[in-house]
Amino acid sequence: MNKKEVRKQQKDRLAQFTTTEQKKIEDNLLVQKLFQQKELSSSNTIGLTISLPIEVDTSAIIARLWELGKEVYLAKIIPGAEHTMDFVKYDYQTKLSKSAFGVYEVDQENERINNDLDLIIVPGLAYDLSKNYRLGFGGGYYDRFLKKHPATHTISLANSKMIFNKAIWPIESFDIAVDQIITVN
Repeated sequence: MNKKEVRKQQKDRLAQFTTTEQKKIEDNLLVQKLFQQKELSSSNTIGLTISLPIEVDTSAIIARLWELGKEVYLAKIIPGAEHTMDFVKYDYQTKLSKSAFGVYEVDQENERINNDLDLIIVPGLAYDLSKNYRLGFGGGYYDRFLKKHPATHTISLANSKMIFNKAIWPIESFDIAVDQIITVN
């Protein structure tokens, strides 16, 4: 299967899973496991996104990061740039707006950009547990960003519907594997 076909399949599969109690249970477990990671406890600047309903819910992660005094940065697509993004400072007073992709991004003047983060929680639709590759939403934004910032540690959270022992999609030369995938098992 090509990436487009797997994306569609995964979006449908995850949309069905979104309505279940099992998704809430798995999201909570993944958040607990994330906060047990030494990479998270030793990180001060953390990048992520405000999750879509089909993704692992990041709202509890963001709230807890703030409680711990961590700096939170949200991914933001750079308009007019060639598939690039920045990470912009986010706190409870930050104004957000929905992007063309349906994702909430920081939308205010004097945005504070930090692309040299300690940790990025990388979203995705599917994860290859054999080599830590992920299938994103398309566009290659994270792959391009991570290629430019290889020192940043990356973690992805994968519920039971996102896990593949081996990728069923093609892995291409520009795909960047994540450092660590946290699963429910």
